[in-house]
Amino acid sequence: MKRERISNGRAALSAVGIVLYFAIFTAWVPSMLARSSFLSTAPRNVADGIVLVVWTGFLFAGVGALRWAQDREMI
Repeated sequence: MKRERISNGRAALSAVGIVLYFAIFTAWVPSMLARSSFLSTAPRNVADGIVLVVWTGFLFAGVGALRWAQDREMI
């Protein structure tokens, strides 16, 4: 199957969206969660485990969304 040409504007917006997703959901959100008052009272290994699960979930969701978009030739 021949791929359609993606415009420069759409490619740029897609790239910005991808970078923002990974910056926000695999860096900023887990960092804020680790510093939250919710986890400040938990033991260190429990807090680290929760942050690790959240980070891993967002990472797999992002990679899965990229694969899904690639299979449908959206990116």
